Amino acid sequence: MNGCGAVSLNLPVQFEKVSSKKISDFIFGQLEEAIILKELKSDEQIPSERDLAVIFGASRLAVREALAQLEELGLVEKRVGAKGGTFILPLTLNSHRRNREELIRNWDALMEVFEYRTIVEPQAAHLAARKITDEELHRLREYIEASTDPACTRETFRALDVQIHLSVAKASGNAYLYRSIRQIRTKINPALDLMPYNETIRSHNNEEHQALYQALSRRDAEASRDIMCRHISQSAEAISSRMFEEQGDIPSTLDSAPTSRL
Repeated sequence: MNGCGAVSLNLPVQFEKVSSKKISDFIFGQLEEAIILKELKSDEQIPSERDLAVIFGASRLAVREALAQLEELGLVEKRVGAKGGTFILPLTLNSHRRNREELIRNWDALMEVFEYRTIVEPQAAHLAARKITDEELHRLREYIEASTDPACTRETFRALDVQIHLSVAKASGNAYLYRSIRQIRTKINPALDLMPYNETIRSHNNEEHQALYQALSRRDAEASRDIMCRHISQSAEAISSRMFEEQGDIPSTLDSAPTSRL
């Protein structure tokens, strides 16, 4: 071999080791995301094991294992009787039990999500102002108006908030941004579900969403980006305050984020 010695491969990249993900984990992940993003709504009955097996192209055993994981996390419950089945539990019902300690334990990782969000979501709003259609604007306005209804429950309000942000992301016309923001919401929704719910908070949130809608309606890209940046920065600070209020040691989230209500 032309006198060449053995070559040592010193690759400038770190590869991840192969992990064997079970089919049930794959099913669990999709169902969990749909529940956390409130695309499957509270008290809604999900399809039977047999139907889910057809939907996912998997065995009923794999589906059963995935449902057991969801039940263990307090995301679903099985009900017996003539109208029995598996039903989605309100996320805000058990969030105080399920999320707070875990979120504090993984606070550094959540900080990274906040930082990522301040980069991605304002840019999505900037693009949306240039690309949003009249139909998308109409749908966004419907979500915002529904959230102002005095009869709007906490769970419905949180579900509408998700749809408002995902609608703006989708209106950006960029599939990568949309998927990123879905991922972000999956990570931060458990924290948002811990936030208090009252008329003051709802009114403030609606004012922010209304301002964003008006900027998008004017096709004002700069204003849309600025409003979104302010809105999510306030959200990060509010979550931080809520997580650590009992400990009296509230960490800073984003240097540019003003402390405000969510």
